[in-house]
Amino acid sequence: MEDTLSELKAVHSSSLIIILFATDFRVYDEDAKLIEYISNFISNCNVLTFKIKNLNEIEKILKKKMINYVILDKENNYKIHDYYYSEKNNYRKYIRLCKKYNIFRRYLVYFYNFIFGIPFNRYR
Repeated sequence: MEDTLSELKAVHSSSLIIILFATDFRVYDEDAKLIEYISNFISNCNVLTFKIKNLNEIEKILKKKMINYVILDKENNYKIHDYYYSEKNNYRKYIRLCKKYNIFRRYLVYFYNFIFGIPFNRYR
């Protein structure tokens, strides 16, 4: 799966990749962190899974922020199911911002866990 993702990312280097599985959609690695940053979804272990009803919300947010995305269908050899391209692509800008945000959020969670006595989960 990692080889397939790296090859897909090489082809669609400046766009967010959403993969359609049988009943749900998945976003991996940095793209999942970007979705976390711009929406209220939370990923688990760098994989964000959501249903079809949530896809419309995510598409609206991505179009509003002018972030290119490609939805690939796993069942049909990763053929393009849907896409959005704009001339002013903000994908790289939001990747930089989400990396800074995730570092800040990690320290904030650690700080709150330290103050309130909740054990810190290092393996998230």
